[in-house]
Amino acid sequence: IAWVFLVFYSYKKYGTKMTLVYFFPFMIATLLIESAGVAGGRYYYPGYILYLSVVGGAVPLIIILAWSVNLFLFMNLGKYCISKLYQRQNSLQIVFISLAAGVFGVCLDALEDPIAHYNNWWIWEESLTGIKFFNVPILNFIGWFVLIFFMSLATLLIERSQLSENRKVLLSISSLAITGSVIFIVHALIVKFFEFVGLS
Repeated sequence: IAWVFLVFYSYKKYGTKMTLVYFFPFMIATLLIESAGVAGGRYYYPGYILYLSVVGGAVPLIIILAWSVNLFLFMNLGKYCISKLYQRQNSLQIVFISLAAGVFGVCLDALEDPIAHYNNWWIWEESLTGIKFFNVPILNFIGWFVLIFFMSLATLLIERSQLSENRKVLLSISSLAITGSVIFIVHALIVKFFEFVGLS
């Protein structure tokens, strides 16, 4: 319901092409990342109706839609809050908005993930080691921040570019490989750091 409402809101306010920029790339990124997480044995999603899979892990469609809602919601919440504190529309503002979006995302997940795990909406493997918050690995929350931060950063840079809307759509999809690579590299480095200091 939230996804339908926000897509319709985006369509009415920003039009079809910008709505694609805001939602479609993140749905692709989520499908890849979540499918890889399931395939890697970190967690799984029992009891859903419709699943998608691209790299061997089954991900419910509703999870993919929910992630795109998260990006749109937190990015716009970040825009609203940061614009009250820092009015200049420059690169620094984009970074501040992306940081705020990432923090908002982690705040939601700190509430959502323990409840979801408790109710078996998704199940983290008990074999996972490291620091946990209500049985949810702390690296999951770091992953949320990294994902939302970099996807917000990329989306805002494309949104504020001088390109036509058609080119913004193409760029948002074609740049996904670069953004995704950065996300994987940064998260992998954080995981390695946690392993090095004995926290994972």
